[in-house]
Amino acid sequence: MQFYEFGDPEGTALVFFMGTPQRGEAGEELSELAKELHIRLICPTRPWYDDQQLEPSFEVCSNQTLQYLQEREISFCHAMGGSGGGPFALHFSANNPAIVKSCYLLASMGTPSIFVEKVSSPPTLQLLSLMQEYEYQQAIEQLGLWGVPQDLAHGAWADFKVLLGSWSAIPLNASPMVYFHHGEGDENAPIESVLDLATQLPKHEFRVSPYASHEGMAEDESCTEIAKIFREINTP
Repeated sequence: MQFYEFGDPEGTALVFFMGTPQRGEAGEELSELAKELHIRLICPTRPWYDDQQLEPSFEVCSNQTLQYLQEREISFCHAMGGSGGGPFALHFSANNPAIVKSCYLLASMGTPSIFVEKVSSPPTLQLLSLMQEYEYQQAIEQLGLWGVPQDLAHGAWADFKVLLGSWSAIPLNASPMVYFHHGEGDENAPIESVLDLATQLPKHEFRVSPYASHEGMAEDESCTEIAKIFREINTP
């Protein structure tokens, strides 16, 4: 499993689980912001993006992330998950509450059944349709025809295999404080699914912002919502 670090190596550790399909190196665009706000930004690439024989699961991602932190003697951190990376951040946080001080879910996927019912983004609907109607190889070939590189095509397929499967491995009642940053009318991440997820958590705060939707973040060159999270993490 590959990890990429950006920002301030002496700063507060924040593990950022990227969306679907994204690799950890995509965090480089946040490097200057993280350095300015004293964040040690750690961005993992889920291991099945590189090892396509690996059976994807929440556990394999969280276990290798924990090992990475332990090997570097990082005794505490915060976690953040964007879009499809949100449930992976939540799994890591809920299974390691002694280490993870807080979890930020940014434009995240929520309860799977409600997500599938409410999502309206054409690319996501196409991917869900492929998973329902095609065998694996046919789906990967079709994604290739749409211009998706093979590693990202497999990564998306494997991510959704986990995301739409059982969440029993996430002990929601053990979660640390969870902050939801979400935008209304997000076609990629219907707010209804995260509102339902929030009701299952012992501690949470829900923050609605125009800068916290997929569309809002894509149009916001200043990374307003992520900067807000970085600043809060470093506020005593």
